Amino acid sequence: MLYLSQDYFNHLMVKMAHHSTAIEGNTLTQGETKSILIDGYIPRAMDMRELNEVLNYKTYMPQMIEALKNKTKISTGFIQLIHKTLCNEAIQAIPGKFKIIPNMIIGADFETTPPYMVHEELENWHQNLKYQLDNAKTNTDIVEGICRQHIQFEHIHPFPDGNGRVGRALMVYSCIQYKVPAIVIPVEEKKRYINYLNTENLKGLVDFSMELQKKEIQVIKAFYHKNECSFPIHDISIDENLKNETTFSR
Repeated sequence: MLYLSQDYFNHLMVKMAHHSTAIEGNTLTQGETKSILIDGYIPRAMDMRELNEVLNYKTYMPQMIEALKNKTKISTGFIQLIHKTLCNEAIQAIPGKFKIIPNMIIGADFETTPPYMVHEELENWHQNLKYQLDNAKTNTDIVEGICRQHIQFEHIHPFPDGNGRVGRALMVYSCIQYKVPAIVIPVEEKKRYINYLNTENLKGLVDFSMELQKKEIQVIKAFYHKNECSFPIHDISIDENLKNETTFSR
């Protein structure tokens, strides 16, 4: 069993802010993102929207940690709160409000959920996620449930904008909530990630996510401090064939 330190959460905040917004087109580097979030310094003139996209994670991370401490379950209202926080002064639509007109995903061969069905579909979505994760026996089971619901979240596309960063934030929250390493999609792997979503390739997304978890374990160990521990995480061992996992309890 490993534990997540405050230093790790600071590192996670920078990674989430940089990679998730960069996937959506934000041009700030990870170094610039760290300067803004950790050092409190804006290193150059930059677009206000891009700055706000990154700064919003400074607000979001304490909210996420508090929700984890309180064992807050994912709900429709919780999803709206994440959107409200991460999209504050960063989108044209009203943060936290569901779409009122139909939207589409460029290049997708499916239609997103119509506005009048969003609330019902999200209720089903988070209940299905909870059922899958509560009944998971191994890390693979947990990752498969998270990835399946991540693909489904893209199908619902509940907000006018900002769906991707909210969906990825929910992946991280679900991982830590169920005591497995966080899945942070790196912008360098954007094409691979988007392809898995576009083709609804669940197995590909699961395998990819577990690769990322293996790397994340090393990051967690690097930031581990015995005198500053919170949130236990299973030190999982994942072999290349996704077999022979040790069943763990929560």
